[in-house]
Amino acid sequence: MGNKVQGEGDYESARHYNDETRKFVEDKKKKGESLKGDAKEATEQLSDAEKTALKHAKSGGQDKRDADILRKLEKNR
Repeated sequence: MGNKVQGEGDYESARHYNDETRKFVEDKKKKGESLKGDAKEATEQLSDAEKTALKHAKSGGQDKRDADILRKLEKNR
């Protein structure tokens, strides 16, 4: 595993992403497929998968609650 620098980036993950993106683009080019998106297909509506993901996402209140709990735990150390 490579050197990971959190905050400034994870070099190994960046390389993996770049390699996979490059492969994807090259594959599309070989097949003669377009890389452009279709504006007619774009929508402001959330898909079912996006709605489900948002249901599982933390709200701002949960973050504040978690921070308060951690502060209390630190005080009791």
